[in-house]
Amino acid sequence: MISVDEFRKLLDKVEPGRDRIAIILLFATGCRVEELVSTKLEDVDTVKGEIHIHAGRTKTRQYRDVVIPESMIPDAERWIKSLPEGSIWLFPGRDPSKHISQRWIRMVIDKAARKAGIQRPYAMADDGRSLNIVSPHTLRHLHAVTALDSGVPLNDLQQQLGHTDLKTTSIYLKADINHRRKSYEGFEI
Repeated sequence: MISVDEFRKLLDKVEPGRDRIAIILLFATGCRVEELVSTKLEDVDTVKGEIHIHAGRTKTRQYRDVVIPESMIPDAERWIKSLPEGSIWLFPGRDPSKHISQRWIRMVIDKAARKAGIQRPYAMADDGRSLNIVSPHTLRHLHAVTALDSGVPLNDLQQQLGHTDLKTTSIYLKADINHRRKSYEGFEI
């Protein structure tokens, strides 16, 4: 888990443009990386502030609408307006007929986290490679914890994240001791 301050440090190391907007939207919406990179322009409604995630693009195979935070809408609109005429993808790749890959976003996040000095290993994979703490899924986790800290009800977070079972979403309620300590800073008896 990283903090919002660490996220900002990571973001400072990403060039403005497509990759930066994608990373901000990963955190702002809590989307899975595969859901976001495969979003078509027709699935983004900046008037309502929603991204329509079709069932075929979700882990649970269920359609859902994801809320785009109001503060992010102007950036999303500017990004969309900057796309070439005829673009179909929210995040087109080098070949405009294809979207950017999950792998690309993972590499951009890893590189920015290393430059920001916040990337660190947490375990080793079976194949011997290092598993690092900062990844697209870390941003999803940060979205969930930040949303709960901001007072978003658990059932609304469940819908945003696309969890079929509230138990899955309630995992985010189990914060580590440092997070709890910070939450209790203003608590007095």
